[in-house]
Amino acid sequence: MKESLTKIENKLKKIFSFKRMNPHIYWRNLLYVFFVIIIILISFSVYILFEIKNQQIFQITQKSTEAPSLMNEKLFDKVTKSFDSKAAIEKGVVDGITIYKDPSLK
Repeated sequence: MKESLTKIENKLKKIFSFKRMNPHIYWRNLLYVFFVIIIILISFSVYILFEIKNQQIFQITQKSTEAPSLMNEKLFDKVTKSFDSKAAIEKGVVDGITIYKDPSLK
């Protein structure tokens, strides 16, 4: 009976036995993966470099527009008209053309 149990046990061990771990294989596989990633990154950067050099990507289009004005011209005209009207009123007061009534003399 013991012999049959040991035979069955040995057969089960053979079936469920895993490969022995070999860290050298894992490090080599990891090295291959990183090597492939580096090659892909280098090729992508060279592709982007040539696309930029040939102006196919990241182009800067220059617009032929007038130089931007630093101030709002409509508002500037409105303010100058306001100052001109105030200057005309002041000139009228100084010259005495307009006579203002004194409100206290009613």
